[in-house]
Amino acid sequence: MKKNNRIFYIAALTLVMAVMTGCHFLDHNPDMRASIDTKDKVRLLLVSAYTNANAGAICEFSSDNVIDNNSPDAYGHCNALLPLNKMYDEIFSWRPVVSSTQQDSPKYIWDGCYSAIAACNQALLAIEELEKKGINMDAEKGEALMSRAYHHFLLATVFCHTYKDEAQSRRDSGIHYMTVPETTVKPVYYRGTVYDTYKHIQEDIEAALPLVNDEYYTVPRYHFNIRAAHAFAARFYLYTRQWDKVLPHANYVLSTNDEATLGVLFDATYAKVECTDITSELNAWIDANSPANLLIYTTMSQASYTAFSDYGRYQFNRDARNFTTSGSGPCWKSRFPGFSVWSANSEYGSLMAWFFYLFEYTDKVNGYGFIHGVTRAFTTNETLLCRAEAKAQLGDLDGAVNDLRMWAQSYNVQGQMDTLANGNVNLTLAKIKNFYNADGVNPNWAPVLHTNDICPGWVLSNDQLAVIRCALHFRRLEGIHTGLRWHDLKRYGIEIEHYQGTDPVRKLVWNDDRRAIQLPQEVINAGMAPNVRVNLGDNVDGNSSFGVAPASSEPVKVSMLEAKALGAQITREN
Repeated sequence: MKKNNRIFYIAALTLVMAVMTGCHFLDHNPDMRASIDTKDKVRLLLVSAYTNANAGAICEFSSDNVIDNNSPDAYGHCNALLPLNKMYDEIFSWRPVVSSTQQDSPKYIWDGCYSAIAACNQALLAIEELEKKGINMDAEKGEALMSRAYHHFLLATVFCHTYKDEAQSRRDSGIHYMTVPETTVKPVYYRGTVYDTYKHIQEDIEAALPLVNDEYYTVPRYHFNIRAAHAFAARFYLYTRQWDKVLPHANYVLSTNDEATLGVLFDATYAKVECTDITSELNAWIDANSPANLLIYTTMSQASYTAFSDYGRYQFNRDARNFTTSGSGPCWKSRFPGFSVWSANSEYGSLMAWFFYLFEYTDKVNGYGFIHGVTRAFTTNETLLCRAEAKAQLGDLDGAVNDLRMWAQSYNVQGQMDTLANGNVNLTLAKIKNFYNADGVNPNWAPVLHTNDICPGWVLSNDQLAVIRCALHFRRLEGIHTGLRWHDLKRYGIEIEHYQGTDPVRKLVWNDDRRAIQLPQEVINAGMAPNVRVNLGDNVDGNSSFGVAPASSEPVKVSMLEAKALGAQITREN
């Protein structure tokens, strides 16, 4: 897939990032923007309203979907693998990232999101002027507001604690909500609270939804089209526990008819059976014509390189696989049949096709260019799981189980799940209760959910608990490599452990300060208050060996020969 070439035609968009990270190189009038005075120019500007940073990688490496191959396995064997760079040692041990500002680092995520927000705000300023001339700018305004909300949401889910309730979230630090273009050098920014941040996000979503229109998109999946906007609203209301509001937005995306819903879910059979190599399967997952993909965009990301044994210290391997792709479920045995598992070396780790990279030449003569990742920001399958979880929270367990059944049905490749005579996957409340009973199953499938600790009064019945655990298990599978697992760990206070080398085990308790990833060091140095680091689940200094990270925030060029050589190692496991 070759996404639209992003057109950064107004140099002043970099101003916001410069002042927020302490760069003071501006010796001229900062208001040097090109004139955005027509509808077409606004539309071109909105091409830049999507981040080129991968906000998922840092979350994924913080979660329980990644293990350290250098930690002793069940037989006491240790490896001596290096990470891609030192940053991954810091991320995996839940320490502040101070070694790198390059791709996938907190600094790169911060800059990428605020750059997209700057484009949104510049577009909104131009839209206001065009509306004064009587020009209808509803569709453009809807996209700008929705994208602004989304990128603040990305920042909040990475750098802030989970939303709790109004009282508690007023005590947690949020992120600065940018609503106007920055026109001054070295402004003062205030973080506000998590409550403030989510309040502003909700205001933008609700203002945008009536305006979003697909009328001018050549490829709707590259923009906040109508269905993508409703999918975002469904996820936002799920994360803020406004469960009754999840349903209408999810229903808009999926319909309330089972047959229609199944018709827009991902075609896993085609991807797994018809695609014979990882590139063809990647293209199936990121297909802009697939009804399952609601919003997709490319990112500058090296994260996929961590899947190769050359950089394979931290990978999707061992326990992470045992309780996902290599583990059983309430309606399948031993292995999840829904998608292929690929590997360069199965001893060190595996990857799903959607984590593989695309290569963009910048120098064909010398064979250099950039590797890209593709973010499937919103999909019908994930939206279905949002709806299932919301229904369970509202007490509609039959409806929740039916949604979970349809999700499993979409991944029932070659009938490998428990299937009834009519072809439907056999998933019932009784089977879910049996599989996710904490007394009879591994805690990785039935974790303790600290709902009442996070929000006093958030109490679940035993039946609700089983169904929500099932939804979280399915979400863990659905979100491998995307970072969504980290969001779910935060939302429910699920405690996890990381074994790093031979160091003592690191434990992340339900209310651990490290669940809010530390702000970039450059932003802190520029005067923004850092995240608090007081209440830790452990106090491990660690002695793990580190790699070396280049001290650059520029996209890292790689050799096509290297990229091809690594890609040639990939084989399908199942």
